[in-house]
Amino acid sequence: MIEIKSISFSRPTQRIFDNFSATISPNCATLLTGANGCGKSTLLNLIGGVLTPDSGSITINGIAVSTLTAREQSKVRSIAPQRRIFDLAFTVNQLLSIIHVARRAIHHSEVFDALEIAEIAELKVTELSLGQQQRASLALALIQEASFYLLDEPFSAQDSLHQERALELILALAKERGILVVAHNSDSFAARFGRVFPIRTVVR
Repeated sequence: MIEIKSISFSRPTQRIFDNFSATISPNCATLLTGANGCGKSTLLNLIGGVLTPDSGSITINGIAVSTLTAREQSKVRSIAPQRRIFDLAFTVNQLLSIIHVARRAIHHSEVFDALEIAEIAELKVTELSLGQQQRASLALALIQEASFYLLDEPFSAQDSLHQERALELILALAKERGILVVAHNSDSFAARFGRVFPIRTVVR
């Protein structure tokens, strides 16, 4: 379980969270919703250890995120950022193979099939369209063995077909893992998630 206890966090010109608490359950798909710029990605980065709260605590499976090394964090959570920058001209297949060999991957064939990775497997990641980059980034996160997956706007650059296939994959994986999805335009699929947090209720 991810437990967020009484956290506060501020940017130089804005207070984002003030005494906010929440839990993200295992074996459940949780949706974090809200308008652009309201703090959704900030909360995901706080949970992922990218940012540190000003006060309060965040734990994953009872362990404080602040005490975990980057390697230890990677074993309990996997993150798909809203925008992943690919610098090296590996093909999609080469990049995914590196992750698959380096880590004990789960359901890799199901992930590849659902996201239609075969269509882009031999393309260089530096030459992909935005939607293709997003599918590759999502695959990188989902084939990793982790207790929780933190997915930032995984549907934003997808057409309706690929959005539906990605959603079905996420909901299937949520039977075995805890998944937190950040999405600002979720009216069409929010009802399919086990839990929904509207971020507007916790941001000042």
